[in-house]
Amino acid sequence: MSALALAGTAGSRNKFMRIDHMGLYPEVRRGDYVIWQEVRGFVQEGLYVVANGDFQNVYQVQNCGGKLALLWPDRDIDPKTRERKPGVEPLEYSLEDFAKFCLGFVVATVKVQHEGAFLGGEALKGRTARAPKRSLVAA
Repeated sequence: MSALALAGTAGSRNKFMRIDHMGLYPEVRRGDYVIWQEVRGFVQEGLYVVANGDFQNVYQVQNCGGKLALLWPDRDIDPKTRERKPGVEPLEYSLEDFAKFCLGFVVATVKVQHEGAFLGGEALKGRTARAPKRSLVAA
């Protein structure tokens, strides 16, 4: 079975999380979902779920030569050059410190095109064509 089908079910290593902000734009938008697996520490560059007090957040994590930078692309990265914006000082942590609050690594993203339909909140309606009216009088 696919990771999406198993996400959030009993016995699955995959967990499901809805993104409620635009900080990860353009890769992930508000209303999209991520599928993640528990990992305690840095595996490779990518999206990570981290503990932020009682909350969980998703950050893009970059390896900066022994330090890990936690970024929100919408805020920290120039969309044209894909480089860090001038003057941006992201949160940086050592590998050891990052392992203390890292909950997991994002293994997949689910792009939601119409959230109401995904959540069962409304039916998608297409265009309807009506047949031409017929005359009740035979010609």
